Amino acid sequence: MRVKRLPWMCAAAVFAGLMAPAASLAASFMEPPVFASKQGVLDILMIAKAKPVSAISFKPPGVQQPINPTGWVYEICYRNVAVGDRCPAAGIGTSSEFGGIRLALQPGDKLKVRLINKLPPQDPAKVVHFWNLTDENPVPDPDGANLPLSPTNLHTHGLVVQARAATLSNPTWGDNIYVTLYNPANGKPVEQMHGHGAVVTSGVLDYVIDIPKNEPSGADWFHPHVHGVTADSLSSGLSGIISIGKAGTYVSDGKTPFPESQVRNIILKDIQVLAAGTIGFQQGLNNTMLPVTNGEVLDDQQDPQFCAQYPKSGEKREGSCPGVNNTSSGGNNYTNGVWYFPVSGVIYPTIAVNKPKGELWRITNTSASASYKLELDNNIARTPMLMQLIAIDGVSISIPTGTSLEDRVKLGGARVTVVPCPGKTPAGFPEPICIKDIVMLPGARAEVWVTYRDQNGKIVKPPSSASATLRSVGITTGDSGVGDPWPYVDLAAVTFSGTYTDSTLVSLKLAGEALAANKPEGIFAAKVPYAKPAALPPGCAALPPGHHRRIFFGLVDVTNPNIFGLGYEELDEHGVPVPGTAQPVTAFDPMNSFICLPLGAGQMPVRETWELVNLATENHNFHIHQTRFRAIDPSKGAGSPLSPTLDRNVGAGVLEDMTTLQIAHPIPAVAKTVANDQNGYCTIQQWHDGKCLNPPAIVDIPFAETGDFVYHCHILAHEDGGMMAKISVVPAPR
Repeated sequence: MRVKRLPWMCAAAVFAGLMAPAASLAASFMEPPVFASKQGVLDILMIAKAKPVSAISFKPPGVQQPINPTGWVYEICYRNVAVGDRCPAAGIGTSSEFGGIRLALQPGDKLKVRLINKLPPQDPAKVVHFWNLTDENPVPDPDGANLPLSPTNLHTHGLVVQARAATLSNPTWGDNIYVTLYNPANGKPVEQMHGHGAVVTSGVLDYVIDIPKNEPSGADWFHPHVHGVTADSLSSGLSGIISIGKAGTYVSDGKTPFPESQVRNIILKDIQVLAAGTIGFQQGLNNTMLPVTNGEVLDDQQDPQFCAQYPKSGEKREGSCPGVNNTSSGGNNYTNGVWYFPVSGVIYPTIAVNKPKGELWRITNTSASASYKLELDNNIARTPMLMQLIAIDGVSISIPTGTSLEDRVKLGGARVTVVPCPGKTPAGFPEPICIKDIVMLPGARAEVWVTYRDQNGKIVKPPSSASATLRSVGITTGDSGVGDPWPYVDLAAVTFSGTYTDSTLVSLKLAGEALAANKPEGIFAAKVPYAKPAALPPGCAALPPGHHRRIFFGLVDVTNPNIFGLGYEELDEHGVPVPGTAQPVTAFDPMNSFICLPLGAGQMPVRETWELVNLATENHNFHIHQTRFRAIDPSKGAGSPLSPTLDRNVGAGVLEDMTTLQIAHPIPAVAKTVANDQNGYCTIQQWHDGKCLNPPAIVDIPFAETGDFVYHCHILAHEDGGMMAKISVVPAPR
């Protein structure tokens, strides 16, 4: 949302170098360093710290030596080689790559992390501690006064694990975001009446996360999740990826499992650097910075207009785009700045796809706010190369044979452009989904099969010097003036050789863990093993039969674009709002659970239907912790993967942990009011009155883990701006 607002958060890391980039040489793609479990345990020391980014080098005019800017990284080593709470020197079992690190786990493993906060403090003068900056009604930011101290914690995004808090008998933490870890060298945090859970001032926090034996295999990731500085932390570089199991357990050529050596892990990050030597920072409430004075950034929000959305004729954008002067339209002057888009830590790498059957690409968008529309463009045909969609958000898809193209398109949603797959699907194979692009909003993961194809999508022998370009072709996430114009940029050069096998290989065969997770032994159907009967907290109750929930994504006050929030109402079996259940759009309150529900009888997972309503003319990106969900269509009957009634013998379609919500369309009578007076946002009442048209996205959510967690928009500027709510899942009573 490109509306000027006052600054309210801390600018995270300051770059040491000026902006003119040194000439770049083509570099080979590098797999992220791997830390793998051994005998069922991965026990690591993880240190959050500042470090120069070696992949980004600047040589400003008049400067003799290139300069590496400073980002934030996780320095990781196995605990058995650590010296106390320090890792040995780099190269001796230690890795601290800005591009990210992969934690390789297996179902049933135990992940043990000792997290150390060594992050530098921030300038308190650049911090404003309120969501709502109006004089009439300021709203305190939880722990706002402590944000300059650079608190952190750890969230394992995508893992279906218990959101366990520490207790006196067990002082370790599970995947619970309601704890903040401070670096004691930065000073002591002040006590807050409205804080973000437990406060740890020792600089050390221990996590023990038990991976269920029936955890789906696939791609997940990890990052900090302290409200108010989540986007800051990710924009600095604090993130890495997690792999569960092996790809060969869910994908094969019909005869042999897909080789793990041909799985490529692609981590997308981005970083904006100003000519003055600072990061143009990805935090706060708006998508334009306040005017730059003496080289200082007064706001810390990523600006999607840092560079022109599309290149000029003849302009090359190999891993970056140049900053532009926006002062004529009221924006900032980013001249001589550069916006970088490293791929697994390398700027515009070369990816060599040169093994029979090609490769499985696991792609993760770890950006705080930047969105991508990815294509693999054939450099000969000048057209997008088809890819087979294997998995979404870490779970392989399950599409029954004979599923119509219409249903396949609906299953792809706003994420992919589905096209017919060339060739006849082999007998016994589920229906493949072929795509020509992938839309990846922040936090999204996708797995695709990449092998050389001609302009008709047919798998053929690569011609001599066959090549393609992995690029983001530019995407605007909403209406003009409200949605963000994310840029076109070439991300990687791709070469092909030796990928063709024979004419019988037209698609890969998927085991479909989206279906397996919902079968009786699956994680969303089997008894929750650790849950014990307990009395329900006051006000906590299961939904009555036939009832479901509706969540609204909007602004707390449509005349004030500073505060995002979520609204709520319960619907009866006829879809009518239940009196007394409505809650207005409200900014995040860590002390209040919007929703509390128990597991099913006998500590079994419980399923709920939610309607997701976007009140904005810009996109939001729904995400929920500790579970997955599937899109459903009430008009679909048995046999369709979109049917509201899950048929465990047919297919569960696509399991996601985030989905893009389509924009609202105000009717002509209120369109100008919404655009000019309401910052592009409708009210709940306008939606109910039919003045703001946007059918809900309807999802089926299984709850199979207990604890306090959250659901939110994963565009992290929106989340840190208040678009998040607390949810509690508790054991069923006796």
